[in-house]
Amino acid sequence: MKTLLRLMIYVRPSAKWVFIAVAIMILATIFDLVAPWILREIFDEGIAKRDMAVVIGLTLALAGIQALKSAGMFVQSYSQELVGQNVVFKLRKELYEHLQRLSFSYYDHAQTGQLMSRMTGDIDAVKNFIGFGAMNLFTGMLTFLGTIIFMMTMQWKVTVISLITIPFILFVLYRFNHKVGPAWSNIREQMGRLTTTLQENISGIRVVKSFATETVEQRKFADRNEQNFETNMERAKLEAKAFPLMGFYGGITFVMMIWIGAIFVVRDEMSLGTFMAFQWYTWGIIWPLNMLGWQINIFQQAIKAAPRVFEVLDTPIDIENPAEGKDTIHMNGNVKFDHVTFHFADQDVAKDKPILDDVSFEVEQGEVIGVLGATGSGKSSLIGLLSRFYDVSGGQVLIDGIDVRNYELDGLRRSIGIVPQETFLFSASIRENIAYGYPDATQAQIEDAARKSQIHAFIESMPDGYDTRIGERGVGLSGGQRQRVALARAILMDPPILVLDEATASVDTATESAIHEALLEVMKGRTTFIIAQRLSSIQHADRIIVLENGRLTEQGTHKELNEGNGFFRQLFDRQKQIAHQ
Repeated sequence: MKTLLRLMIYVRPSAKWVFIAVAIMILATIFDLVAPWILREIFDEGIAKRDMAVVIGLTLALAGIQALKSAGMFVQSYSQELVGQNVVFKLRKELYEHLQRLSFSYYDHAQTGQLMSRMTGDIDAVKNFIGFGAMNLFTGMLTFLGTIIFMMTMQWKVTVISLITIPFILFVLYRFNHKVGPAWSNIREQMGRLTTTLQENISGIRVVKSFATETVEQRKFADRNEQNFETNMERAKLEAKAFPLMGFYGGITFVMMIWIGAIFVVRDEMSLGTFMAFQWYTWGIIWPLNMLGWQINIFQQAIKAAPRVFEVLDTPIDIENPAEGKDTIHMNGNVKFDHVTFHFADQDVAKDKPILDDVSFEVEQGEVIGVLGATGSGKSSLIGLLSRFYDVSGGQVLIDGIDVRNYELDGLRRSIGIVPQETFLFSASIRENIAYGYPDATQAQIEDAARKSQIHAFIESMPDGYDTRIGERGVGLSGGQRQRVALARAILMDPPILVLDEATASVDTATESAIHEALLEVMKGRTTFIIAQRLSSIQHADRIIVLENGRLTEQGTHKELNEGNGFFRQLFDRQKQIAHQ
């Protein structure tokens, strides 16, 4: 009931169309109830009395009723679909907007396939119930009750005797409803898993082919597909047991109506017209009950799908935009980490070691800071906290003396240009990818950013230049080319803070050197963080900080750190030795 009431919130904006659909349904039901009564009059007052005027008049009345009903059904069907589509539109919009606002911590564990399944199949299941199932359920109940009332006014004894099988049909429906709910819950979950497997396979197809594991992936998908098949067949078995049994009891009702009715006609306790009307009315009893089985199916799909959608919508947004956030228009880029500690949301603070542990350092505007550390030392988390992809567990991250949690969130992130280690490009033109964060950029600005990232000449050599469309995730480009496009995208934003997270890891040494030479001009007056593994990447850094197991263990200039015997000196000696080999 709680789920249904929540779904009704999404129906409320379409209340006018719901009213129209329900009004037409009521009129159509009345027409359906009156039609057998007219048939009775045709037999009793027309045929029995050989009055063709009555027969013709009432027959035309039936034709008129059917014409009106057909016209009404067009409006009704349109109204129902409109209500359902409005619910889908609003749900998908709200779900997508919520997904955009959820922080990195949610996506660290969420499965893309599950989210896609909820955005598509689960919401469609809700639409089918709202737009079709719920209203038809109302029609069926109205038809069932109205039919019994009309029949009781005509011949109550035959009506009561003929309804003996109805409790049996209702019992079948009760058992079916009790079992089909869990079945649909399993189906929705299995479909999410199947979608996840498919999405992962397609996204990682190059890895699959590189390791020649197509057979393994086929087997994995086949297992998921078989589970989905078996789950659906369990549900189909429930339907196969319930619906024919309901049809059997419905047939018994029809036969009893004929048999009992015939006896009453022979005894002159029922007219032939009433007998004929009862045959028509019988379907008004059987049809709603048989249809109720399908409505239960649609209802259970929706009632199991809706909570999966609401589960995402109810996920709290842990990185909130402050009510009165500071603007970043005049941000200079002075950065301070003040005794910063950080745990991931799913970590046990009491037991698990923090990702960053009591990290403190200051960076002045225009400084170039190199960040070194082994894998898992907390380098990327450091930048994640600066951009508020995550919030600190303790301490403060300040920019220009203001806690980043007090800045307007969009403005903060636009003020920090990041070139991530894992470059992502969209299925669009190169121009659109470079101008992604600044759609109003001129062609000259785009080309200038491309030149500084050493990608302009390559783009110009392509058949369509900057209008060249690249495949999904930038498939048409090499790793180094993708990184340079991403670098151009960050440079174009002209942010006061620039972050290069292994931004030149996929380019050769000569290109890396050319990029860094071009960046010297870009970095002037701009606070820059260079996260790197190669010391050549941080040769122009004013200062270097070293992270080990989440703690800041060294910081200083290249010369100062080289005179010590810590991680930096060990890395320097190792890379120097490799270079001489």
